[in-house]
Amino acid sequence: MLCFALFTVFTFSVIPFAFADLGDKWNEIKSSLQKAENAGSAANALSHLDMARQIYVTNFKQAATELDFESDQLIETSFSDITDNLEEGKIVEASLNRQIIDKTIYKISFLKIEQALENHDPEQLMKWFSVIEAKFSISEKDFATNNALKKIQADSEEIPEYSDIIKEEILSIFKLKTIEELEEAVGALEKGDVNNARKFTYEGLYYYRTLHPSVIEKLGQEEASELLHEMEEAVKVTNSGSSAQVMKQKLEEISSEVELLIREYEGGETSGAGFALSGIKDRLNLVAEEYSEAVSDGAIVDQEEYDETVIFLNKAMEIFSENHSLISELSTSDADSLEKNMDEIKSLVDNLGNPNQVTILVGKSLNNIASLEELAGGTEEITAIQYIDNITKLLKETKSAYRSGDSEKAFELATEAYLDNYEFVEAPLGELDNELMLKIENDMRVTLRDMIQSGESPDEVDAHINMILVDLETARKIVPEFGPIVISILVIGIITTIIVTRKRNFIQLPA
Repeated sequence: MLCFALFTVFTFSVIPFAFADLGDKWNEIKSSLQKAENAGSAANALSHLDMARQIYVTNFKQAATELDFESDQLIETSFSDITDNLEEGKIVEASLNRQIIDKTIYKISFLKIEQALENHDPEQLMKWFSVIEAKFSISEKDFATNNALKKIQADSEEIPEYSDIIKEEILSIFKLKTIEELEEAVGALEKGDVNNARKFTYEGLYYYRTLHPSVIEKLGQEEASELLHEMEEAVKVTNSGSSAQVMKQKLEEISSEVELLIREYEGGETSGAGFALSGIKDRLNLVAEEYSEAVSDGAIVDQEEYDETVIFLNKAMEIFSENHSLISELSTSDADSLEKNMDEIKSLVDNLGNPNQVTILVGKSLNNIASLEELAGGTEEITAIQYIDNITKLLKETKSAYRSGDSEKAFELATEAYLDNYEFVEAPLGELDNELMLKIENDMRVTLRDMIQSGESPDEVDAHINMILVDLETARKIVPEFGPIVISILVIGIITTIIVTRKRNFIQLPA
């Protein structure tokens, strides 16, 4: 995974040596905590832990209490919890608490970067940026921030010109990490690896905390709280003690909702081809990043990075396949080229090919996506009746899958019927018949899925679905009074209003 990549020497033309100290101090905290987990005795473990805390107190605590007292509380509580973990020999728990400390220091550093930019203070900017550099090696990548920092070093009066660029690019990292960690958790659970899934959900939650204030600013408190809640729920799922399969199903549902909220935060499409292209783009960026660390000279040098490359590539190709017709409608040539590039990337990855070739193909794919995104304009109207039609179809497929013995598929179909379709019917139906809206919601979201998971007989499941279908027919007669539900499809770079009640759709509906 990215956060366990080898740390690199700073590029001094970007980060002056005098200001690289905090990045080193962050690294020392992480190293001391890892040594504590691996120490041969409790005394040695606690000695390393005490060293880590002293580095935090000396270098980061004042900034935390100044700008985000909650971060200081999280870190101090984690140090206390790690003490208990080490004394009790709970090393896995200690490593999870280490993630809280590690990621929370990133938030403190970002807040100090924001403050330095506001105060036009280049020395403080470089000092705190060194933490972000130590973790993410920005100077080695094609970030506009690198040029911005050079300009600021040459003339501090340039700070207002480049302030937004620096903040937005750093936040883009945390946005991507929020999605990435959930997907990695799902991949770990696919293998039955609950411990790694727990680690990934912890990382995702505490990466998201850095992004959270920006989400509040763009989407408002309600939407931001929903996103924070979803990330917290992911941690609860992996701590629940349920089977890996049950955890995976729940995390996939959470991951879908998180990605929709992130797309809304970006100001991009939350349905249709544009939404699919955003998902493909993010995952291909991760493929290039992860694979460059995973393979060298035709051999795997980091199995974890390689496994994650495969997860992200497979998901990108899956999204493309599921939305092929929508994407091809925009441009057959670009769609065909994108598909061909991804097939070539897969061949290279499967055969441990040169990472540079993968990076080139990812670049070509991103060009295809940019062209396709420019074509994704216009407006589509989706009526409540169309959603009800789709729910009816999915529920009938649920019955068929469950009766054939495929309870996993049945659960997925039932979830899709509710999460991706009924949520759009709730608002207009609730205005006209709130009791019916709540009854259908409970019957679909809770009772039906519980029946499938608990192994009720096919006859009982059929009877329950038939009851829902009768209620849906009643709803069908009511909701036409509300007319069409309009979803605006965004042209790249233009933010428009999504005229639906906060909920978002991400599957193709009947025309």
